[in-house]
Amino acid sequence: MEKVENIEVLKQTIKIQSCLLEGHSIEAIFRNRAEFIFKESNADFFGLLLLQKESGKLEFMVEKGNVFNDMLKRYHLQKHTLIFDSYIKAAKEGVNNNQLIMQDKNLYEFLGDCLSKNKIKYFQENNDFNEIITIPTFSLENQLIGFLFFSYLGKNSHNPDNLLNIKAMVETVIRPFYDVKNNIFQSKFIQILNEVPLLTTKEKHILKKLLAAKSYAQIAEEMHVSVNTVKTHIKHIYAKYEVKSKLELANKVNSGFDYK
Repeated sequence: MEKVENIEVLKQTIKIQSCLLEGHSIEAIFRNRAEFIFKESNADFFGLLLLQKESGKLEFMVEKGNVFNDMLKRYHLQKHTLIFDSYIKAAKEGVNNNQLIMQDKNLYEFLGDCLSKNKIKYFQENNDFNEIITIPTFSLENQLIGFLFFSYLGKNSHNPDNLLNIKAMVETVIRPFYDVKNNIFQSKFIQILNEVPLLTTKEKHILKKLLAAKSYAQIAEEMHVSVNTVKTHIKHIYAKYEVKSKLELANKVNSGFDYK
């Protein structure tokens, strides 16, 4: 699995994951970071589908202009009601054939469950559609969890290395919040390992509140202790998990880190 090595991509990754830890929606976060992803991918619109059992949920889709949104309005469709079963089935077949970057010169599979072939053809011809690129995303256990897609109009085309950088960024962002067992993405998904013997009961309570994006003052008030006491407990938690930030802590906790 790819690691985030590009410095600018790494900076964006940290910012995005920090926003998720603070409780912002993934769609709002990627809309705010859209300019960077458009620049890196050269795409005209991009999005993320995460698997839910045999189907998929569109977590977000962002575009430079309004051609896709205008099409949805024309045919009385909404993003959250779009069906992608055929697209996901085809993309899974690509994964089974070890394809990490899948290219398609039409949108028939992507939109075929929602629109007729003639309507899709009309959209493509009137907007100078070029290609759609699909890239699978995986969990830490290398389990397929979803697909990134990038669509290009006119003379715009993709750069494989740049798209793989974005893939690594998105995987790093979503893995701590994706429940592989139940196929659920939750931006506030918190997994506290009760079997970790090195954490005291009080430290476990503070850890839960900390990862719920509560401030030191809020934690202190809820636990009826001083802010300095909270800071001391958090310092001990960081030391036991061998981390230096809340982001590192969340990654270790949600990836199932354990002590023997």
